[in-house]
Amino acid sequence: MQYVNAITALALLGFALLLRDEPVQAAMFILGATLAAIAFKHWLSPRIVRLLAVVAAGVLFWHFARFLLAVPTLHPDWYWNLGSDGLRTVGLLFAGFAMIPVLSEYSCRMKASSECERGRRQFQERRPFLASIRRSQPSHPTP
Repeated sequence: MQYVNAITALALLGFALLLRDEPVQAAMFILGATLAAIAFKHWLSPRIVRLLAVVAAGVLFWHFARFLLAVPTLHPDWYWNLGSDGLRTVGLLFAGFAMIPVLSEYSCRMKASSECERGRRQFQERRPFLASIRRSQPSHPTP
């Protein structure tokens, strides 16, 4: 999940840089990137996690709402012509979907149960699949 949040933060920062001429849009991309980057910090208080989850949900809905408001103005083949409007639209769609794992991370932490952290530890402790396959060893050595 850390890799997903890192890629999300970098991609949203990239969209913010590409759309510098729209300050509100760029600020929302930066806010989403900041939320994805803060998800790396493991020891946050429950109140802060709850606040970040609400903000992440708001950012997610904001991006999807902006995308849905832009849809009626798009040409039928907007995805083939990625000019400034197409890039903005792809950025909105990507940001909306990219905020789902960020919100999921905060949601997992809000559960405040051992299942979330225990599942993360078990996943990290698992050995790779090929390392678990061993050749069968004979029970007694052959002379």
